[in-house]
Amino acid sequence: MTRTRLPARRPNATTEVAFGAFTFTVTVGFDLTGRPREVFADGAKIGTDIGHIVSDACVVLSLALQHGCPPELLPKSMGRVPYPARGPDQCGPASALGAIAAVVAEADHLRGGV
Repeated sequence: MTRTRLPARRPNATTEVAFGAFTFTVTVGFDLTGRPREVFADGAKIGTDIGHIVSDACVVLSLALQHGCPPELLPKSMGRVPYPARGPDQCGPASALGAIAAVVAEADHLRGGV
């Protein structure tokens, strides 16, 4: 697949997501058709391992999106763990990256993606 280049100015949406001890500010950038094509997240202390991991992971997620990976597949492809407090058979992301990927999928859904 060929990478889709994004225009210099593009729409985006920013939200917060909490995972464990961290709250991340997540920005999803959209192409001109309204599909998510990039993601940025911050919230970890600059220069820390978790900060570097989240930043690098967002680059990988963005590349996947720009090469045509459907946003809804991102969180479905990542680890999930039981969330018993939400009820029987309820699961959620196993990592901060999974929580960030879920934000991307939700942004796609809210903008009318499949």
